Amino acid sequence: MNVNYKRSLITTCLFGTLFFYLLVHFAIVGPLKFQSTRIHMVISAAVILAAMLGFIIMLLMTRKKEKVFDERDQLIQKQASMIGLMLTSMFVFVFCIALFVNYRDRGVIEVSWVWLIAYLTFAFAYFITSLLTVYLYKVDE
Repeated sequence: MNVNYKRSLITTCLFGTLFFYLLVHFAIVGPLKFQSTRIHMVISAAVILAAMLGFIIMLLMTRKKEKVFDERDQLIQKQASMIGLMLTSMFVFVFCIALFVNYRDRGVIEVSWVWLIAYLTFAFAYFITSLLTVYLYKVDE
């Protein structure tokens, strides 16, 4: 198991957990209560900080490992990044269209939705790209 595979596996776990936490927490609380009650933003910020610290610690712990980065690794990284970018763009597009359809009659959406889109996009991009990397390494074995 090379370093790139290990990093992708850990990143998948960290940002997958963050992505699903944000979805579930926001779905339970709801957009109006999320923006009106400060504790929900503080809790979410703490979870985001924990995920980012975990990611930084993982990067620091794996930086001194012997790095063998060959053509296979480059191809896997390129494929995962290209597909990840496409899936992330589709995710944001579908999410925004769903919000548009849902709030079209009102003419406005709660600002907490914008916060959620920003953090979900960030978490989803890392999650899906690292998940694809892990998948491509497994398929290539």
